[in-house]
Amino acid sequence: MSVRIVRFLFLLFFAAVAATGCNNPTPKKSLIEGQYELFNGLIPHSRSVVQIDIYADFTCAACQQFAIETMPSLAAKFGSRIQFRKHYLVGTKSPVFAQIFYEVADARGRGEEAAERLFKARLDHRDGAKNAPLIESLARDMNLASAYQSSLANPDNEARIRKAWNVEGSHITFFPSVVLENTLLTNGNRENLETIVSSLLQIPEASSAARDPAGTEDEQV
Repeated sequence: MSVRIVRFLFLLFFAAVAATGCNNPTPKKSLIEGQYELFNGLIPHSRSVVQIDIYADFTCAACQQFAIETMPSLAAKFGSRIQFRKHYLVGTKSPVFAQIFYEVADARGRGEEAAERLFKARLDHRDGAKNAPLIESLARDMNLASAYQSSLANPDNEARIRKAWNVEGSHITFFPSVVLENTLLTNGNRENLETIVSSLLQIPEASSAARDPAGTEDEQV
């Protein structure tokens, strides 16, 4: 889901609020447990798999924490019942080096590896000069140094990344932004995400043993 869709969902939400009258109350957020900013008629325990879109900046400390700790924790807890989709953006004042390196790696089918390394590098949110040697080292380790330097030297790449933020990314008001099922917008708080996901997932049916704990052993001939 693109950032433009996130903006569209915001507009739908506030339009619905504006149109609400006394006889047509807005849906209660309590139907889905947890804290979030968007609600669009989701039914509790209605999803076999919950789709989670993550919007993050490689230099954002909260995004780094989310990628390194929260995502693995959620994956361990829910397994195949959640699916992540990752969207990487560059904030207004963030350096672009990390994004350029990610794009170089991603074009060669190594985007996930590069993203993991970038988050673990704990890049600085403001100091591009501090980040530059760290990213150059990552590029060398992945044998992408030449391609990275070539892409970095092309001024069109930074201009394109900045333009993308001005057009779409500015509608993201915090990092990381987490959107569940294209509808619920929240932040990266692990406990809150666990609450929301648990509230969305279908409750497994009780096993036959649980429904009839006595089983056949108590049957008398």
